[in-house]
Amino acid sequence: MLQLQNVKKSYETKAGSVGALNGISLTFEETGLVFITGKSGCGKTTLLNVIGGLDGIDEGEILVQGKKMSAFSAEEYDSYRNTFIGFIFQEYNLLPEYTVEKNVKMAMELQGREASEEEFESILKDVGIETLKTRNPSELSGGQRQRVAIARALVKQPRVIMADEPTGALDSGTGVQVMEMLKTLSKKALVIVVSHDADLAEKYGDRIIQLEDGLVAKDVTFREREISGNVSEQGNTFVVREGAELNEEEKNAMANAVKERKRVEIIEKPFYREKQETGEVEYNADGELTLQKSQMKLGSAIGFGLKSLGVKPVRLFFTILISALAFALFGLFDTIATFSDAKILKNQMEIAASKTVAATASYVEDYDGGDVSNVRISKDAVAALEREAGGKVKGIFDFKDNRGGSVAYAFSITELSYSSAGVGQKYYARYINGFIEFDKNKEISADGKFNDFDYTLVEGDYPELVYNGDTVDSSCLNRVAISTYLADSILHYLNGDPLHEHLVLERKDLIGEKITVSNQEYVIVGLIDCGEIPEKYDELKSVTLYDVGTTTLGNDFNAYINSTASKCLFVADGFMDAVKVETEAADTYHIGNKEWRLSVGEEAMTAQMDPYLYNAEAYGADNILLFSGNYPQGDKIPLGDDEVLMHYSNIEKLFSANIAALPSVDQRSHVQKLITSMKSGTAESHRETLAEIVSILRINEQLPIHVTIHQSSTKTDAKRKDQVKIVGVYFEVDTESYTFYGRYKLMANKNLMQKLGVFAEQGNYSKVLFSVDSIQKGGEKIVEYMVSKDGLTLAWYNNSVLNIIRENETLIRQSAELFLYADIALLLFSVFMLYNYISTSIAGKKQSIGVLRALGACGKDVLSIFFSESLIVALINGVLANVFAVVGCSLVNSYIVDIMNISVHFALFGRRQVLLILAVSLLT
Repeated sequence: MLQLQNVKKSYETKAGSVGALNGISLTFEETGLVFITGKSGCGKTTLLNVIGGLDGIDEGEILVQGKKMSAFSAEEYDSYRNTFIGFIFQEYNLLPEYTVEKNVKMAMELQGREASEEEFESILKDVGIETLKTRNPSELSGGQRQRVAIARALVKQPRVIMADEPTGALDSGTGVQVMEMLKTLSKKALVIVVSHDADLAEKYGDRIIQLEDGLVAKDVTFREREISGNVSEQGNTFVVREGAELNEEEKNAMANAVKERKRVEIIEKPFYREKQETGEVEYNADGELTLQKSQMKLGSAIGFGLKSLGVKPVRLFFTILISALAFALFGLFDTIATFSDAKILKNQMEIAASKTVAATASYVEDYDGGDVSNVRISKDAVAALEREAGGKVKGIFDFKDNRGGSVAYAFSITELSYSSAGVGQKYYARYINGFIEFDKNKEISADGKFNDFDYTLVEGDYPELVYNGDTVDSSCLNRVAISTYLADSILHYLNGDPLHEHLVLERKDLIGEKITVSNQEYVIVGLIDCGEIPEKYDELKSVTLYDVGTTTLGNDFNAYINSTASKCLFVADGFMDAVKVETEAADTYHIGNKEWRLSVGEEAMTAQMDPYLYNAEAYGADNILLFSGNYPQGDKIPLGDDEVLMHYSNIEKLFSANIAALPSVDQRSHVQKLITSMKSGTAESHRETLAEIVSILRINEQLPIHVTIHQSSTKTDAKRKDQVKIVGVYFEVDTESYTFYGRYKLMANKNLMQKLGVFAEQGNYSKVLFSVDSIQKGGEKIVEYMVSKDGLTLAWYNNSVLNIIRENETLIRQSAELFLYADIALLLFSVFMLYNYISTSIAGKKQSIGVLRALGACGKDVLSIFFSESLIVALINGVLANVFAVVGCSLVNSYIVDIMNISVHFALFGRRQVLLILAVSLLT
């Protein structure tokens, strides 16, 4: 079964090479108790190690079941120890982390099998430790520990049991018990014992191999022979047959044995051990060598790692604490160093007291550095925004209607006197933000709840349009609902005075009352709760507008209240179309040669702009510009391919040099006054003023004016220049009749028009309101619009967060960079501490790892233990560091807001920081 052929093994020492085995050849039978004896350093333990696969050899060969060990791979060596060999050590080498039961069962687990409880209990009973299975090794005596070691070897059902000084640490009585147990085991397996005790070897050994200087000095075999007489002397033992009647000679022999202090044994059948030189042993290579790979469970590896953490808990605690703090600071500074407009804006939307966001629109021109022009949003654009955000979006509009009202971006309530209330002006409003439509039948439930918005009708009714046939009854166009906040504002500013001679003391008294906005009376028919206003703003109710101490809070409240619909008049769905809203014309926008490629929000941008492009197809092919009024060239003026009109608001900016060139000071002054007057007044007065300005410029040969348009080439980095002729100006348009008042109507050259980006009608909405659902689902898309530097952009209405970010960006980044350097040093120190702890822990487990390897654990099993411990430490450190970082970010944000008086959270802890901290922890 097992054979050594001229085996040599040497070790390198400081004094040189030392030969431990110098050419040993031995053959072992399949069973029996074999003792390896000899003086210290003769090679006994080395022989045991090479047979057991714990050490390699330099020369020769070891055959196991006919297979050469030199052909074993590293995995096969592990499997050989796992399957074929059972070790019993002098120092027991039990795993201190585990109970008796777990120590024994670990050997079985490595073999990938589980014994039944009957089998397991039987093994423990055989070695006399059945009552000790729940104890730890530290609670056992030496003999009990050795019994556990024997049980651990026995449970593997090995072909070879190897015992290194198994009785060396035991008292004589316990040693005898152990040897009796090994003698019993040797009847079914080969038991090889390394021992210094010659008496034990003589008494129990079936074979004794004595080594000297790495060679076999003596090899003897014992055979038991039964004696025929009543007594027999076997070395230091005098044996007496039980129940025998001794003659005088036998009595004298026993007396002499006692006198010589020999041991006297009374046995049923006396026998003696016949010792003879070991002859040739037949090598039996029958049977296939089947090896089983170790199969340590992941749970065992993790459990081993967890138990290892308790070895030096204080050191571990401080190591992890310092490391976690360092990693947390690293993550904290990373949040500040990598902050972005988009990330901060999204966070501000999520933590804002108002869960809705109102936004205005503008258009950024990719031309000469990027000019910004305000844009009024169309219905199609609102619909596109809804699709992109994934939630409800409402348009808020203000308008010039056909009843004589004038356009205003902040409509005041005429009945409210600015000076009637000395305090509360930072809290209560006298202005509305515009009108917002809801469909009573589709968007408001029977109990007054608004779909998609957290609003509730709490008093009165929601306005509806009444139709006479296909026509809206004009009497219903003045009905509005207001928010409870706006109701409180009206009560505050009235300050006890009547409203249109009616005494108004509480909110419900406003139902049926009239308010005037932009020269138009509206009847209040309902009150809407737009959500509870946070109590922190209550302080503003009792301060004046000029109270500097509440400026920050006031600005915060202004951003909050304007992000809701609280300052809007709620009107019926279709109200805007019913009053025939007219919009102010768009300015001329230069966007370069982009061919309508939109970098942000392509769908909404296209919906906003593309349907309103002037194009030749829409107006025929006569190249005719229509004027209303008597102009020098009549009412039909053909335009060339390179001729355009500019919006009147650009006259002063674009023609300032030409106006300055007018020969007369009076003429220049007069033109300036005319331009100023065009920014107000009626359409009729605009026409007259326009005619006079054009007349002055034409008389002095100022028109046409040649303007160079710069455009980026799509093929090269070079810029091209095209010239167009400005032949006049334009302003408002009547969208119903398409009667144009001095407005540019057609350019036959559609490509040139697209280069200039001339848009006709814009939308009717001055603002859009994003619902809670749209922010939650499409927050990133909304933020893209807000930070876009090209095309259609959105601005968070009355919220200064972007300005604050850009004003303080440099300071915050510099501070973060400064502290980051200090933290990197602390981080490196922490990495060293973690590495040192884990290295020390690994060194402290060398004995346990050695035991596991002797049991048959492979390198992968050992690696999984080390990895498990390192992973556990890293995860504890990473989780704790993330907790510290979150707390740190909260403290930093509080400092920025409360101490630095910057109302923006710059330290935003997110997925990047979590992964960064965990990655650094794991890589350590």
